[in-house]
Amino acid sequence: MIETFHDLTAHPMAGKLLGLLLSLLFILLLVRFAQMLATNNILNKDLRYKTRKALSLSGYVLGLLAAIAIFSNQLSNLPVLIGLLGVGIGFALRELIQSLFGWLVVTFGNLYKPGDRIKLGGIMGDVMDIGPLTTTVMECGDWVKSDLYNGRVVYLPNNIVLREQVQNYSVDFPFLWDEIVVPVRTDCDHRLARSILLDVGKREQADTMAAAQEYWSNFMLHHRAEDARLDVVVTMSFDANWIEFTLRYLVDYSRRRTTKDRLFTAILDEIEKSAGRVRIAAPSVQVTEFPSAVTPQA
Repeated sequence: MIETFHDLTAHPMAGKLLGLLLSLLFILLLVRFAQMLATNNILNKDLRYKTRKALSLSGYVLGLLAAIAIFSNQLSNLPVLIGLLGVGIGFALRELIQSLFGWLVVTFGNLYKPGDRIKLGGIMGDVMDIGPLTTTVMECGDWVKSDLYNGRVVYLPNNIVLREQVQNYSVDFPFLWDEIVVPVRTDCDHRLARSILLDVGKREQADTMAAAQEYWSNFMLHHRAEDARLDVVVTMSFDANWIEFTLRYLVDYSRRRTTKDRLFTAILDEIEKSAGRVRIAAPSVQVTEFPSAVTPQA
């Protein structure tokens, strides 16, 4: 046993492996220390995130350079080694390799970045981190209505972007078109109803419209798209039951639910001021009363 241990430690490769291990440990400690300094001293969260990712990538590069330097005299057989292991490694690690390619596609294709809201692989949420293998997302929706966080953190393998579409809610133009539907009774003043919805929409979304116009002008400079209508629009349809008005408007992608709440509240307040000229419709229920049975006289 002692002789075997002595033979292993006396082997030239043992010293190289020990040197590589110590080098990697030193690089790891150095990167962690630099990341700690960046976390404590950089206030801007985007810059802090990018700095930490750059330091992490630098650690991988330094580790590779250390391995090359230590095993430099063994590199003459490197092509043969790659040829022997290539097929096996490619098959065994195909998911990992695909995830690395997915990471390259995401990074250099600018599909999304930390802070963007995306829908990928059936999961919608805000991107918190993009690693070489996985994308970390704070999930929205599912058992929680609308676009609010549900508290679940999801780790998506990056190879998903190679086979599924990426839906980005916030890239270049962080606004969405949304609609609310208001049914009113057919015997109401439909002109006043339209005016109420249009006035409320323009008043409540004035600040959003100003910001959206600036973003849209920049969006049109970099993308080929039709110059869409950004202002508030009200359309009407009706049947025998009620008149249905649809209010279409632009909203910040992260404020859909609160915006709907504010718009509905303002609309109901204005309807109450109309003194009955506009009333909300409700499904009508017709009740038929059957006559009670008549007892035949003897």
